[in-house]
Formats: sequence, structure tokens, C-alpha cells
Amino acid sequence: MRVRASLKEVEEYKPGKLVKGAIKLSSNENPLGPSPEVIKAIVRSLEGGELDLSIYPWEKNEEALVSEISTYVNASVENIVIGAGVDGVLDTLVKIFVDKGDEAIIPIPSFSLYESLVKIAGGIPRYVKRVGNFSIPVEELTATEKTQMIFLCSPNNPSGNCISEDDVRAIIESTNSMVVIDEAYVEFADTSLEELVNEYENVLVLRTFSKAFGLAGLRVGYGVLPEWLVSQYKKVSIPFTVNNIALKAAIVALRDNEHLRRSVELVRDGRQFLESNLQQLFAVYPSQANFVLLDVTPRKSSAVCDTLMENGITVRDCTSFRGANDSLIRISVGTREQNAKVVEVLMNL
Repeated sequence: MRVRASLKEVEEYKPGKLVKGAIKLSSNENPLGPSPEVIKAIVRSLEGGELDLSIYPWEKNEEALVSEISTYVNASVENIVIGAGVDGVLDTLVKIFVDKGDEAIIPIPSFSLYESLVKIAGGIPRYVKRVGNFSIPVEELTATEKTQMIFLCSPNNPSGNCISEDDVRAIIESTNSMVVIDEAYVEFADTSLEELVNEYENVLVLRTFSKAFGLAGLRVGYGVLPEWLVSQYKKVSIPFTVNNIALKAAIVALRDNEHLRRSVELVRDGRQFLESNLQQLFAVYPSQANFVLLDVTPRKSSAVCDTLMENGITVRDCTSFRGANDSLIRISVGTREQNAKVVEVLMNL
């Protein structure tokens, strides 16, 4: 059977390793898990019949989540869309903007799904190599008439650094292309760029419930879009992408401010612990996310990952990220005990 030619250039997504019995620090998940209030609410709703798994998600439940998100990000409900994780929102957006032969700019290394979705749509990724501590050379992000999208991950995955507001403004104002700011890790950072959506018609911001809110297994993400784009998004998006349980869980998670506070505090403390201890051994890049990036030169990343695995810890070998070398590993921040175990193993390499 014939498949589309564009798929020849697409590589299968490589998730973080999951090994039974091992400490999983490979996928940037919340070490505290979801809010206990989320679990209680789901159980109550299922037992009480509020959540009926035999029917499609109600529009009013989607509207309720959008309303909660609106309050959380201080944006109008008219600017918010939801999807099956940031991945689902990205998939819809690329379908809107990228046609065969169109171009998208991706500073690398960064989240690999940008590249895959553009290629699946028949588009052509144009890569801009990050410099120094993975900063973006803004002067090289020059759009052409074929450039439809520019992807900015901030904090960036896998490096953990943020792009400055001045640099983002310079990029937005230099192009008519759609500038996508992926803020999946923003709860762990010091700043956000979400308010730029109110100022420009060619910028949007993406967020997720997978990281700080601990709902990675339920797949809920959202976008803050310019109002003109929302109707196009709803036209292209697959119906019912977020299920009833996920909708309920996300609403309750947004209301549990204490669990979010504890999750962020745990990550920031753990991040500082990892950075301060591991910088004695390797180059450690400053992070605003819930992970740290190490350069283990002169060792190879694969060898260090294997050693950690032998000691019951999975981390991310970054060789799968375009533009990353073979000595970079990404370590998700875990519990205090898990972080201490990582440091202990690496100190004994």
C-alpha cells in the first residue's frame, strides 16, 4: 500500500524510558503525582453518576474548564482552546498553518514533535542552531515568504533555559509568521510570555496539565490564542479530544493551589540541589524547568545513562534531540531521596 511521501522523513517519537522497578527521571513528570483532591473528585463523580463514561464529553464541561483556565492565566475565555495535551494542540495548529512546501523555523535542540508535525504536513523545517548556553541567535530567525510558523519552547526542552521577552518581541515584530511559544514548563520558571497574545495577532502560547499539575496520563493541554484564530482551531480540531475524566481532573487541579505550590517548591528545591552537587562533576546548564541538563564530556551520554540504569534510575539520553551532541543527558527533578540517589551514583562513576 502507498503511504504519503512526507512520512519518509519522519522519525518515530522516542519517549523517556519506563523500566519496571526503576526510578523514572526520564519524562519530566511531577514526582508528587496529581492532587489528592483530583483523585477524590474523579472517584466521587464516577460513583455518583456525574461522570458517565458511555456518553461523549459535554460541551458544558469543556466550557467549565476553559472558564477555570481563563481565571488562572488571566485571559478571556474567547482566547482559550483545549486539546489532548500540548501535543494535541500543536497537531491542530500545524494543520491550520502548514501546507506542502511551507517552512517552519525551529531553534535546535528542542522538542522533537515540532519537526515531526511539520514534516507530516508536508512542510520543511528550517533549523537554527542554538549557541552558548542554548540561547537563540535572534538575528538568524529570518522568515521568508514561505515561513508559516516559528517555534519557541520556553523554558526549552531539553536545555531548560527561557528566551527573553525582548528577544521574543523582536522575533514577533520582524515577521507575519505565527510565533508559537510553548510554555509547558512555565510553572517552574520565573516569568511567562502569555500576555503577549493580547498585543500581537501573530503569537500564541501553549500550556499543559502534564507537568506541574501531575496529569500526564490524562492528556490535557491548552492554548491562549489571538481571538481570530480560535474559530479556525475549532474547525480543524478533532471533536471530543479531551475526555470527561480529564476535564474533571483539570478543573479540580486548577483549584488546588496548595498542591501546585508544593509541586513547584519541590522542583525548585530539587533543581537547586542537583545543580549545586552535579556542577562539581559536569557542566550543568541553568534551568527554569523541572529538569537539569548535563554535559558529561569526556564520557558519552549513552554510557552514563547505562550506568544510572544499572543502579535503577532512568534518565534521558539527549542524542535523540536534533542538534544535541552525544554527551548530553537530561535528568528530571524527583523527590529528595531520588535526587540524592542520582548524585550518589554519578559521584561514583
